Amino acid sequence: MLNLTEDPLANYMPEMALHFKTLLDETNDSSTITIDNGRGKGFISSYLVFPGLRVWVFNIIFRSDFKIRLKFSKKGLIYFSYNVKGHFFHGFQDDDAFLDILQNQHLIIAGSTNVEAKIVYPANTKLKIAIIGIDMVTLGKANARNAKRIHSRVQKLFRFDHESQAFRHLGSIDTETKKYAALVCKNYDKDLVGELLTEGAVLNMFASQIQAYIRDTNDSVSVPPLRNAELARITSLGDYVMDHLDQELSVLGLSKIFEMSVKKLQLGIQHLYGVSVGRYVTNLRMGQAKHLINTTDLSCSEVSYRVGISSLSYFSKLFKERHGISPSLIKGSVKD
Repeated sequence: MLNLTEDPLANYMPEMALHFKTLLDETNDSSTITIDNGRGKGFISSYLVFPGLRVWVFNIIFRSDFKIRLKFSKKGLIYFSYNVKGHFFHGFQDDDAFLDILQNQHLIIAGSTNVEAKIVYPANTKLKIAIIGIDMVTLGKANARNAKRIHSRVQKLFRFDHESQAFRHLGSIDTETKKYAALVCKNYDKDLVGELLTEGAVLNMFASQIQAYIRDTNDSVSVPPLRNAELARITSLGDYVMDHLDQELSVLGLSKIFEMSVKKLQLGIQHLYGVSVGRYVTNLRMGQAKHLINTTDLSCSEVSYRVGISSLSYFSKLFKERHGISPSLIKGSVKD
């Protein structure tokens, strides 16, 4: 177990490098450890977006459970965590059991004096997790516009006393935040453009989590039609579809694979993505088709086959409905 004491100015990367017996790569305001040994494969990184806002990224598979015990400080951070892929467990010292933080679920926590948290990242599970740490003391002294806006927003929404109570909000399954958190988890570029892209993704991820928190705590919002565990399972449908695009993918077949009724699958997809299962699958097919047309020399017929549609005319019809242009026209412009 890695024992840490919260420090608003620390990124904990040296401690993790020592724990995993690997080298620490430090550049400007970022630190990364790359692990490729018996303890795991992947990377953990941390970087300062601006004073008062730090990000940690886990993009890794651990070979054994990675356990952290974090002792909170008097004026610590507020943590906004989001699971792009995988899950982990969280518990305060007085909890009877760990909470399972599911895929596409966000967690907001803040500690208090003499409180400890335990986090367990499970073994043999692909993890893509982005964590934003907000230091309210530093943000309150900053002059940057974004820092002031975040400080004001958080101060209005989260009214709790670090000295007397810990805070935790386990959010609902939220796929909107995923597109921003996924960018945070995969951006390796350290040049100016890369830094700007990352900062934009982080700020969008934070804003999306704030909106999700408001929805979660709004009594007038309708209750999701399925349990969080079921919704989390449905969020992995996209990965399955992308791995089997060249196959027939019926609603009935997918319901059997994901071990839930057709009705539940339809309700879950509608709740998460606002479309039917059939339309969701078609959208994924057309998204991949556009990617192949733009990045390969495959003909439209070959692309159609790759995404599981045997009729070229039907493929062209679906493609134009989705993207507003014929695939042959895109192919022609790419060649030119």
